[in-house]
Amino acid sequence: MAAMTRAKQVSSTLTKQAFIRRVLYLTACLILGTTLLAFAAPPPPPSGASSFSGGLATISTPDGLMIYCEIADTPAKRSQGLMFRTRMAPDRGMLFTFPEFQEPGYWTFWMKNTKMPLDILWLDQDGTIVHIERYVPICTRTDNLCPRYRPKTAAVQVLELGAGQAATFNLSVGTQLTIELPK
Repeated sequence: MAAMTRAKQVSSTLTKQAFIRRVLYLTACLILGTTLLAFAAPPPPPSGASSFSGGLATISTPDGLMIYCEIADTPAKRSQGLMFRTRMAPDRGMLFTFPEFQEPGYWTFWMKNTKMPLDILWLDQDGTIVHIERYVPICTRTDNLCPRYRPKTAAVQVLELGAGQAATFNLSVGTQLTIELPK
């Protein structure tokens, strides 16, 4: 009988250890899943939706295509831009705005710490493209001597898209975009 009691205790101990391992495993999975969801892009809006909530600007092309853009509207957000990102969905971009300035400017951009090539489009106050730099390559320099990209015409906003997306969306100088900022 003592042997049975002893075996029962060992079995009980193993069950507790297995239970604790399972709880720890499930907790780790829950934390990882929550973290991944926190960094996931929001879903596209439902068909026919005229605006997109969640802090993204909605840009419509003349062909009826939609681009959903993060908004870089502060010096800190503009400084960070798309740095360190390695990819972006084809219908996504970043819209740089300069609300603290009253006049259009010759906003200069560079690709330091940007890990994917981009198309950079400068827009006037009506959303018309005034300048495009296509397939701007990444810059692997560690100093501050990466090439700078500047428009030939003053602009009020700048749109960054994945390289080649300007052509995919049929965008060129003179194309007018409709920009809807989140409410």
